[in-house]
Amino acid sequence: MIRLLLSAAFVFLLVSHSQPPAPRGEVRFHHVHYRVGDPATAMNETAVKLQGRRVVVSGLGVGVRVADQFVLYDRLDETDPPDLVQRSIEHAYAAAADWLKSRGVLARPGTFAASPIAGAPPARYHHIGFAAADYDGIVARIAATPLKQTTESALFDAGGGLLVEIAREPDLPDAFWCPMHPDVRSGTQGRCPVCRMDLVPMPAPAVGEYRMDVTLARGPRGVEGMRLAVREPDTNALVRSFTTVHEKTLHLFIVSRDLEYFAHVHPEQRADGSFHLNHPLPPGEYMLIADFLPANATTQMIQRAVIVPPSPSPSPSPSASADKSTVSPSAAEARFSRPVGDLRVSLKTENLVAGKEGRLTFTVTDARTGAPVTDLEPYLGAPAHMLLVRSDLSDAVHEHPEEAATGGPTISFHPVMPAAGAYKLWIQFQRGGRVLTFPFDLRAE
Repeated sequence: MIRLLLSAAFVFLLVSHSQPPAPRGEVRFHHVHYRVGDPATAMNETAVKLQGRRVVVSGLGVGVRVADQFVLYDRLDETDPPDLVQRSIEHAYAAAADWLKSRGVLARPGTFAASPIAGAPPARYHHIGFAAADYDGIVARIAATPLKQTTESALFDAGGGLLVEIAREPDLPDAFWCPMHPDVRSGTQGRCPVCRMDLVPMPAPAVGEYRMDVTLARGPRGVEGMRLAVREPDTNALVRSFTTVHEKTLHLFIVSRDLEYFAHVHPEQRADGSFHLNHPLPPGEYMLIADFLPANATTQMIQRAVIVPPSPSPSPSPSASADKSTVSPSAAEARFSRPVGDLRVSLKTENLVAGKEGRLTFTVTDARTGAPVTDLEPYLGAPAHMLLVRSDLSDAVHEHPEEAATGGPTISFHPVMPAAGAYKLWIQFQRGGRVLTFPFDLRAE
């Protein structure tokens, strides 16, 4: 009996010494960090393809979240090793898992193909990241000097050009979001990777819609302005507190029924919470489109139709910010241009299909020489502002460029077309302290 026990013990020792040590810690795949030429465009493509949402991951970067994993993006660094373009991300993941295992750390899942972000558009990757509940313990077990380390993450050189990041397991629920891009969310405050606006606290779910009362101010020459009152959806109380969005608490667009008159103005808020605007309007039918963000609420875009009757005395005629020639491009792809003042704006449209994210690319040049314009100035906190409306004024979209900051010549938008049919847009740039407005006609299939 004693001989049998000794034999069993010998076999156990032999087997245990012939096998690699079992992992003493565990991490889960958290993110892959890509470097691309245009992070905003890459995020949009990935969000659409994977049905994820754009996020800010505190201490790690910006990208798209799918389940509990992330595709993060940074701008391409030309100092990156060129072979990163060629190597397979699946191969890199396997190499990272083997490197961790050799240091007593088990990575899950076992293969990159099992990850929900495996279908992300391929790009030039920089490093692979894993999250650890025992962050300090895992970093200590790796027993290597990090290339870079913070209280939340450590980046290691795994050899052969492979970089592996260990991040502290995040435990903060989404608490902040971008008022202009609600799919951009974060557990902590930061800035939107798309428009660079400060993230604001996410509101509690609310039932009902805000409404807006409009009172036209009449004078000897007709309508000289208006008063706007925004009211709560449940109590009908006057809303007094608003969040500043693109330097203003309320953006008001005034569009005539025939789509020939356009104004982008900003009423001033009075002590009682109402907004007042001095802005003469010629006789006609108009749609007022108000874009605002009540404190602790979601972004609102409210439309109200108003009629300005004829007056006995002459009224100012509608101001046109560009020529009235009509160009209606096809939905697949079109290129056309329009001059205003000393600038010419060319527009290329792609994928204008109802319910889909299209692409509008504007190129600004000197109207006389054709030279690219690169000295555009920020206008209300953005490189440009665009209003897109259906021809019957039933839908309106207030958009800002995907580029966080640019002086030109190229600025792009990715609007989702609400429905098929004819549309009109107005895009506004600022140069030399002047705001120039360019109208275009579009059609969505």
